Amino acid sequence: MSRLINFLLVLFALMGAFWLFQVKHEAKEEGEKIAILKGQIQDEKDALLLLKAEWSYLNRPQRIQRLTDEFSDQLGLKTIEPYQIGDIGDVPDRSGEATLPGAVVDDLEGLLEHAHPASAKRQ
Repeated sequence: MSRLINFLLVLFALMGAFWLFQVKHEAKEEGEKIAILKGQIQDEKDALLLLKAEWSYLNRPQRIQRLTDEFSDQLGLKTIEPYQIGDIGDVPDRSGEATLPGAVVDDLEGLLEHAHPASAKRQ
């Protein structure tokens, strides 16, 4: 009987060692996957920083002005005149209650009446 118990204990010890080896191997593989993903994330962050820098470089006001001057005839661009933006009469009087963003507007027709662009009024 003791030989059977010893045999079963050795068998369980071998099975435990094999299971431990499998778990260790799987953990090592998952660690390698994590390292690869961290490297990919860092590469994407670096690429994003590069794209942001390039975007800032391409949107410099001096460059935009130079391109506007160079291609304004081909694109049909015209200089904005102050009257196209609006008149002082378009600004509502602050004597009434100010409406906050997201507030319900009771007089929608009155609001829309003042919402037309100034260039449409000039015509």
